[in-house]
Amino acid sequence: MRYDIGDLLSSWPFDPDELVARRIVARDGSEKLQIRIDMGMLQLETSGRPDGQRPFGCESLLEYYRAGGEGDGPEKALDEDACEDLFQEAWQYYQRYLSMFYLEDYAAVVADTSHNLEIFGLVQNHADSNEVKWYFEQYYPHAIMMQARANAMLSLDEENYRSALREVRAGIERIEAFVAEWESDVMEDEIPELTFLRDWYEELETERPLSRREQLERDLNVAVEAENFEEAARLRDKLRTMRPFFRSSAERTIPPST
Repeated sequence: MRYDIGDLLSSWPFDPDELVARRIVARDGSEKLQIRIDMGMLQLETSGRPDGQRPFGCESLLEYYRAGGEGDGPEKALDEDACEDLFQEAWQYYQRYLSMFYLEDYAAVVADTSHNLEIFGLVQNHADSNEVKWYFEQYYPHAIMMQARANAMLSLDEENYRSALREVRAGIERIEAFVAEWESDVMEDEIPELTFLRDWYEELETERPLSRREQLERDLNVAVEAENFEEAARLRDKLRTMRPFFRSSAERTIPPST
């Protein structure tokens, strides 16, 4: 058996400036995820726990502890060893969701970030040390940002800008709530994920095509400013057929039609 993977690595160059990942089909026909790293590569499962293990017969440690662990109930405090094991699991899912984003599998990103966010919540509720809680919580904004980006990209794939903006706004609000909760330990300007989402929201808002209603409203405002009240009245009537009880500020400036 050959153990040297030099030829494999030389045929797949490492890029220190970019995460590089790919899907491959294993000998047994199953799909695997490979990540190129300095001096080697990682190979992960594409579903279930990334390392393929089933701790305590469960799909993941999260599932095990969420079900009550060793039968003591979910209210049992998580000691440092349990938290360390959960962190290692979260790190595996982190590696996978970064790779899935690179591969544009946004649904998988949503699933894996949700897994990690549930781990963070479990530790926040049951860890017996505030220091341990913060050790996990510092990664919360990144998981939220990546989940918001993935959800928004799924919406953009369907050219649904409104939905994409809602997803980004939801991510912003969740990180803002995180900052408020840890206000003595973290400031907004220390959270690059928050800055990224705010900037992306503005970019999406600028690029978003106007809906039919918004286009009519804009045309109405232009007509009123030009004192073209005949055209404005026509546009007003058109708007009322779309939303009968709506009256914009522009409409209220149009003289009553005779």
